[in-house]
Amino acid sequence: MRHILIPTDFSGAAQSAVDYALSYFQGDRCVFYFLNTYTPDFVHSRVMALAHGGNQDEDAMQVISEKGLKRLVEDVKAQNPGSGHEFHTVSSFNLLTEEVKEQLSMYPIDMIVSGTTGASGIKEVFLGSNTVRILRSATERPVLVIPKESRFKKRVKIGLVTDFGAPYSADQIEAILEFQARLEATLEVMHIGGPEGLTGFQELHKQQLFLELERGNPQMKWRTPMSSKSQVIEDYLKEAAIGMLIMIRNDHHLVDEWLREPVVKKVAFHTDIPMLVLPPVQV
Repeated sequence: MRHILIPTDFSGAAQSAVDYALSYFQGDRCVFYFLNTYTPDFVHSRVMALAHGGNQDEDAMQVISEKGLKRLVEDVKAQNPGSGHEFHTVSSFNLLTEEVKEQLSMYPIDMIVSGTTGASGIKEVFLGSNTVRILRSATERPVLVIPKESRFKKRVKIGLVTDFGAPYSADQIEAILEFQARLEATLEVMHIGGPEGLTGFQELHKQQLFLELERGNPQMKWRTPMSSKSQVIEDYLKEAAIGMLIMIRNDHHLVDEWLREPVVKKVAFHTDIPMLVLPPVQV
């Protein structure tokens, strides 16, 4: 069984992540962990409306959190009868990233699915920042980011953006091919730069990638570098009509550079397509 962790603040963006995950894993038997954290700094605005008063407020927030999780599970079960899924809830007075780490240490989580929205206000920036924090802290698990307006779609084009900076693991290849198969998608590999700029090692990694993705019939796309990698990526997503973006986190390579720019944050804010970030090769 797959074990899927979905942080939620009961917002529309979080619900989109739940809906996408249930559609993606339809036909499988999964264990879903719905996680809600509540603290004075990171709690949803409805909870923040409570007067601050120490333990009394903490108790009130816990009640709201637990009721919200219970209602979420009831709704999911009602909309997915006979799915065979198991649903667990976690309500915690903790920082989101710390609690995510705790859950990863306690359970065999296979994937984190996180909702996010566009950059058009304080609430959106807050939610987007949480997504980036998860991407920064949960480096050993795949993280699937689902924008609020995104819906599960098949027969789309997947864009795999990579710098060919490191060898590709069997787990990474398997994840890419699984998403392609489930989405009945075509696959493009995009590199920021031209073939003449590849080092010998990059060329070897490119050959390995295309050999192992051969049954997915990937197509190669080159994009001219610009001052902002985020702009290159956003332009590519729009011009190539990409339906899902996949990136691979390899230490000291492209995804980590994006997080520092922070390009991932900008891409997550300005795209309405799902984004999958895969963990690095485990050594």
